[in-house]
Amino acid sequence: MQLGSHGRLDDAARMFRQAVRDDPHTALYWLNLASVTSKLGLTVESMSAARRAFELDRSSILACHLAAELLRRNRRHTEMLQTLQMLDPATPRDLHYHRLVAVAYAGLGLWQEAALAALQVLTTKPADIEAYGQLGAAMAQLARYPEAAECYRTIVMLEPKSFVAAVYAAHYAGWSCDWVNFRQDMERLGKARALIGNEGNGEAFSPFCLLSMNDDAALHRWAAALEARRITRHMRSLPDAASWRPLWERLVVGPDAYPGIDVNGRIRIGLVSSDFRTHATSTLLVQVLELLDRSRFEVVLYSHGRDDGTALRRRMMTLADQVVETAELDLVEHADQVRKDGIGILVDLNGFTLGSRVDLFALRPAPIQVLWLAYPSTTGSDFMDYVIGDPVLTPLAHRDDFSEHIAQLPVCYAPTDRLRERPARLGRAECGLPEDAFVFACFNQSYKLTEEMFDVWCRILERTPGSVLWLLIPQVDAQERLREEAQRRGIDPARLVFAPFVQPEQHLARLPQADLFLDTFPYGAHTTCNDALWMGLPVLALRGRSFSSRVAASLLQAAELPELVCDTPGHYEAMAVVLFSDRAELQRVRTHLETRRMDLPLFDTPRFTRELGALFERMTARWRAGLPPQTLPAEPPSPGEHACSPSSSPASRKTSAG
Repeated sequence: MQLGSHGRLDDAARMFRQAVRDDPHTALYWLNLASVTSKLGLTVESMSAARRAFELDRSSILACHLAAELLRRNRRHTEMLQTLQMLDPATPRDLHYHRLVAVAYAGLGLWQEAALAALQVLTTKPADIEAYGQLGAAMAQLARYPEAAECYRTIVMLEPKSFVAAVYAAHYAGWSCDWVNFRQDMERLGKARALIGNEGNGEAFSPFCLLSMNDDAALHRWAAALEARRITRHMRSLPDAASWRPLWERLVVGPDAYPGIDVNGRIRIGLVSSDFRTHATSTLLVQVLELLDRSRFEVVLYSHGRDDGTALRRRMMTLADQVVETAELDLVEHADQVRKDGIGILVDLNGFTLGSRVDLFALRPAPIQVLWLAYPSTTGSDFMDYVIGDPVLTPLAHRDDFSEHIAQLPVCYAPTDRLRERPARLGRAECGLPEDAFVFACFNQSYKLTEEMFDVWCRILERTPGSVLWLLIPQVDAQERLREEAQRRGIDPARLVFAPFVQPEQHLARLPQADLFLDTFPYGAHTTCNDALWMGLPVLALRGRSFSSRVAASLLQAAELPELVCDTPGHYEAMAVVLFSDRAELQRVRTHLETRRMDLPLFDTPRFTRELGALFERMTARWRAGLPPQTLPAEPPSPGEHACSPSSSPASRKTSAG
């Protein structure tokens, strides 16, 4: 391996290829070949060599490690776990082995098993930071948020510069409604941020977790930029990625660099998501795919999430012109597939949310790259060209909050499905609600509920005798904390009513039993707000600076109810009391939603699809003209333009494994 250690990897690879030809039964030669070809980015060869080395010597912990690591990089978690389990029982398992087992279980969504594997490491090495991170992630997925927060606090105590652990500690304290520890966690977060400075320390994390903590859009961009720079550095270091480097040097590369973008005169749009299933993203998007004019657009779904077997999943898959399953593709393979498919506009429907593949976009596989729908902020990157918003959500005065260029739809950034069900309402008794109470409700998840907002809600309850607050918080520990917090503020804990998680149709059916939806701040309701308005439930919103605090304001504007958007906590509190007291005004709002629902811009999916198509064409026109991306202010569709047709359908549909 001396050649390899001096960087002469090609020479080393040739020598070990010769060695395995001369002596194909020596595991060490195959192991060395796997190691060298891995460093060269020769994924297929390195995996094959590692597998052969381990087949020849099941007692080799090094061969087991390397084979598992290579499978990990390619997201082949089932094979990874099988490989680890084939290690000779007589071979002692080291700490790294158990860490890899935890990774494999986590990749398969087996969180209980992942937690046990991480604990196995901690029994031997109680200060193992990586194992605490694995345990914290598993606890979070198991909805054991206090334990998750404690794992990340431990990391911060062991390494005060761990900004990432400080973020997650505060985030999971928020999930627990543990506001005492949240304040302390935020202090640690501030100290960690000061220690790492603007360049960060290379830790991977999700900037999403900061969005519910404050309304500081500048901080959100700063944090996203940390992660985007880490991703870019990592992607550019991959040996496999060398062929992509020329495209990083300039964003406007001209039509010749991306052949095949127009297929029979159509723009090929690629949608990247882990959530083509029963999920908010698909619920909102599905009818847009039905209505998009297939004489002008072709849609390819790049799906790296699970198939949940539901009707919505089947509907999404059927509506695409092509579906490419990418769960087991590594990022360079995924990028190669996108370029081979001739995608003109590649849309990230995840952003920094669970299942993110933002790093795919760092390879710039498409000439126009767009952030839309799922992630309510900026990526902070130089590889995402546009963020789709609207004049309320992303006003041009806020352009400095985004690394992307703002591309505005004229009315609202969020689509809807006019064909979705509107089930018959449940009775109050079925919902566990008192028959004669005025019901304030909030169905946002617990991490969005801040101490400051709960203060406002308790003041509203104090000023509205006979009212209750109906919350979707199933965690028992969080319920108890909220009851204690209510009592501390002089509110009878019995006035808090907790709803369970139910199937989507049951959730829609119970919404009309509330009288007024009280939105959270700074991270407000998004699809939840859309659902409430669809079912005729008025929503009262507090608008801030950040994207995540302005979504409900955008939806209410599109529902022609701007009077329900408030700009200060005092105004929000006063409006809640007014609507409690003036039942005629509240009924006017409900009647407006009931009788005009299908006429409101918010639920006009054909209009939305025309406007989205026109926006995609504006982006493409600039690129074809050799012009760089720029801010695209909202403009109405041109007369006679039809980017959708109710009768249009994909001309051809196929599914491939990529």
